[in-house]
Amino acid sequence: MPPKRPDDISCAAYCGDPKTIGQIKTRLADLEVTVDIFRALGDETRFKLVYALRHGELCVCDLARVVDMTVAAVSYHMRYLRSLRLVRHDKRGKYVYYRLDDDHVADLVSIALAHSREEAGRRKK
Repeated sequence: MPPKRPDDISCAAYCGDPKTIGQIKTRLADLEVTVDIFRALGDETRFKLVYALRHGELCVCDLARVVDMTVAAVSYHMRYLRSLRLVRHDKRGKYVYYRLDDDHVADLVSIALAHSREEAGRRKK
């Protein structure tokens, strides 16, 4: 048997449960939407927009001021967030107001912020 390379991820002896591994692999195939959500929130501007909406409904003009961008640029990001059902919109006359789609979106942001604060605290020690 050839010597193992450092980047070889195989085990010397197989200890896994094939049934469990099969179930996990099946579930991984269903994660596309979840990955898209994290990809969307991984963009700094979109994360800031979602963060701002944790504080309540805002019109697109106010969101543009929050992130120092044009209304058109913010609208582009909001369409993407809407397509993933992270935000909802309500058109009132010529104004468009956005809010988070549900509490789960706010929870995602809160958990990420709590984790980053915890990590920042560890780095100070």
